[in-house]
Amino acid sequence: MFKVEKLGVFLSSINAFFAQIDGSEVSIDTPYLNNNKTAIGFDYSGVIKISGPLEGCVYVSAPSVMLREVINVMGEPDSSITMMKDLLGEMANTISGNARTEFGSEFIISPPQIVESAPSVSYLPRDRQSYITPFTWRGYKAVIGICIA
Repeated sequence: MFKVEKLGVFLSSINAFFAQIDGSEVSIDTPYLNNNKTAIGFDYSGVIKISGPLEGCVYVSAPSVMLREVINVMGEPDSSITMMKDLLGEMANTISGNARTEFGSEFIISPPQIVESAPSVSYLPRDRQSYITPFTWRGYKAVIGICIA
């Protein structure tokens, strides 16, 4: 069973990701449980499936305007949908890769799948709940969804 205390691993990873981009920290809101009957998210989501002793998925979902701002801050002139999806995949990889350090080599992470909108409920196990953690960077809101057990 995944313990709520382990959420910090994922949250510190997203903080580190944004600190690397512009030195700023994100504002992390209170995590809450979602029943997985509907997914919580924004314009695009990067979903990483987890297998091994822990199974499920981790995703990060953000609005287009936030992704374009990140691209702009990085100095990248291309803010196309392709670039936004690549950026979101990198965010998801960073979050999950750092978690692998905490949970060990048996924590198997898939390459990110980028989907439009919130992830469909097919990604989320119906018999579990997800921890949804909203966060804000430069006034833009996004979420991390964690559904592993």
